[in-house]
Parts: sequence; structure tokens; C-alpha cells
Amino acid sequence: MLKVTIDDLRRLLGSSLPDPVLVLTGGRMVIEPAGSETAGASDVISRAALRDRLDGSEPTDRDLELIAATLTTAVVQRGG
Repeated sequence: MLKVTIDDLRRLLGSSLPDPVLVLTGGRMVIEPAGSETAGASDVISRAALRDRLDGSEPTDRDLELIAATLTTAVVQRGG
């Protein structure tokens, strides 16, 4: 089953891209610049949106687990 992981979210937070987005493409999660328009890719969450969910606090594993579970549910419901 497709799953957003804590590692995916940590990679997004630590990305050196100026405006990174976690996207689902080819059955896997990758980080791309916003607006890259990769064919067949579906945006999961941007770094800005992830930071908003974290309310500016340093993320704990538990915080990221909860967000990852919510994002996984959303991706599955969209048919990812």
C-alpha cells in the first residue's frame, strides 16, 4: 500500500529546493519544485503547508506520524 512516511516529510522539510512539494508520481513519493508539472504527478503537500500544520514548532516523530497518516488517507481516497 502507498504510504506517506515520516522520512518523506523530513526530506521535504530539509529540501534545498526553494519551494518544494511532496508529490506522488509513478507509485512513489518524490520532492519536486512547485509548479514542475511532471506528467501524472499529484501534489501531496508543500513545505509551506507542512510548516503551517506544525505551527512553527520543531516537529516530533509523533507530530510527523499524525500528519503522514492524514496525508496517506487523503492520497488513498483520491485513488493514489
